[in-house]
Amino acid sequence: MLASADVTGLPVGVALAVQAEAFSAALASRTWLIRQRGTRRAHLLLLLSDHGVASWQGTQVALAAPALLWLPGNMDAAIEAGAGASGFLLSVEDDFLIKIISSSAEALHLRRTTDKVALLDGDTLVAPSRHAVVESCRAIVAELRDPGHGGATMISSQLLVMCLHLWRLGTSSDERDDAAGRGGGAALVGNFLQMVELHYRDGWSVARYATVLGVTSDKLHAHCQREKGCGPRAIVHDRLMHEACIRLQQLDLPVEQIGYGLGFRDPAYFNRFFRKYHGASPGTYRRQIRLDHARSRPSYAAWP
Repeated sequence: MLASADVTGLPVGVALAVQAEAFSAALASRTWLIRQRGTRRAHLLLLLSDHGVASWQGTQVALAAPALLWLPGNMDAAIEAGAGASGFLLSVEDDFLIKIISSSAEALHLRRTTDKVALLDGDTLVAPSRHAVVESCRAIVAELRDPGHGGATMISSQLLVMCLHLWRLGTSSDERDDAAGRGGGAALVGNFLQMVELHYRDGWSVARYATVLGVTSDKLHAHCQREKGCGPRAIVHDRLMHEACIRLQQLDLPVEQIGYGLGFRDPAYFNRFFRKYHGASPGTYRRQIRLDHARSRPSYAAWP
């Protein structure tokens, strides 16, 4: 885990979610160990001079500047930079990253990009995008060190810019053109399901999902019906219900707070929604689940 910079003045959530440092030539090499503990964090290494080594999941690669390494928030790793190395190392909580990219029209592609390892160097790390990522890293480090007005927005914006350049760098023009063509059938429904994962708590209408995917609502409905046996609205509601049930079972929070966390601003509406799809109120469901769990516990009274 990186040591966070002085973040006085930033909202606590941002201060904890984003960490970044600039490093320059030193007398000895340095090593960062990345260990995912509880909260998942993605990491970006931008090596601007000298060399380094990175290893993750049994893979070890040599890094020669300029190089950019992106590690998604689900893997442990070790990174070593040579004594003469300079660059940036940044980490961001996965949940915070999802919130940033989910408002973008390119959210589907950005999520796919940030969910996998990316290693770019030499000719693949083209100068314009490399310079843009450098400036974003520099701006984030400066904002963490000495936050100004709108610091949280500044950091979020720079992270989004970095993700966009990472997507551009890792995708050929032919692939981008193909991705822009929304297609149909299983591919379209697959893209829709990924968009639902990003936005099911945001109250998006079917029309908005369709617009982002570049199709009409009727086309989206027809393909969902063909591939999944139900319409897109039912798919979104089913995802909401699944999450609501999990949270009611696992979290000791008031029902109203759970509803709010799922995008329901009106507790009464959350109750009606849950009752419609489950046949019981959220509170009744929670009590019944806990009662069933208590009954299923083994009893030792009959032991000899």
